[in-house]
Amino acid sequence: MSTPKDIPDLAVGISTKNNIRTIERTIQSVLELGCRILVVDSGSTDGTIELCRSLGAEILEHEWLGYAKQKQLLLDRCQDHRWILLLDSDESLEPALRESILQSVTEDDPSIAGWHLNRKVWFLGGWLHHTFQPEWRLRLVRGGRGKVVGIGPEGRGGHDRIVVEGRTGRLAGFAGHDSWADLSELCRRNIALARRAAEHYPGGGTPFHIFLSPPAAMLKQYVLKRGFLDGWRGLIAAGAVASGTMLKHLFIAQRRAGLAPGESRRDE
Repeated sequence: MSTPKDIPDLAVGISTKNNIRTIERTIQSVLELGCRILVVDSGSTDGTIELCRSLGAEILEHEWLGYAKQKQLLLDRCQDHRWILLLDSDESLEPALRESILQSVTEDDPSIAGWHLNRKVWFLGGWLHHTFQPEWRLRLVRGGRGKVVGIGPEGRGGHDRIVVEGRTGRLAGFAGHDSWADLSELCRRNIALARRAAEHYPGGGTPFHIFLSPPAAMLKQYVLKRGFLDGWRGLIAAGAVASGTMLKHLFIAQRRAGLAPGESRRDE
């Protein structure tokens, strides 16, 4: 088994704001890597900053720049390290993935510019082994080689991802993704994501999208990815994906039609 002294120059970057529910697990999962942990926080008031400091993380307080630019800030601040691992504040390394990262950065194959990891969602008290699977994300990259892109101006429309020039590989194991405390939070997040996507998404919002995209999303997650094997969790998660898709296209339709909430009705 690898030990921290075997690790070459590695930094972990995490973006936070009011993530007290999940951030401890995230940081605890990377402590065994024996590396620098940089947390960029954009205004937490729930004790997240204090908890991160108590766990040995370095804190940089910075205004929110948007998902893509915030992650780019992390890459830029860690660019002098040989390897950079970017994690969301609701992600954590499971043991097999941690060992895979240790092996990859120790061997330091010069032909590899970055590594993808698979995320598995923890939802309503259990793993979704099929819904959303596999969900590969490029998260381990060589310092100075990664760039974060997304939808819309400066990536503010979401769907941010890291890109690198050069060959990439896939790491064994998976990262736990504990994104939603319950169904209510998932629904609230769906509304927020739908609004943001609608501001910048270049297409969609037609009757075709509104009628067909939600059931297609449900079919993909529940049938094609065999979400039905995840039981009730899979059904609820797939349904939430469908509802989120519907919301996104409804908000886009509202924007395309030039409709906006007006003043309260007043009888003349």
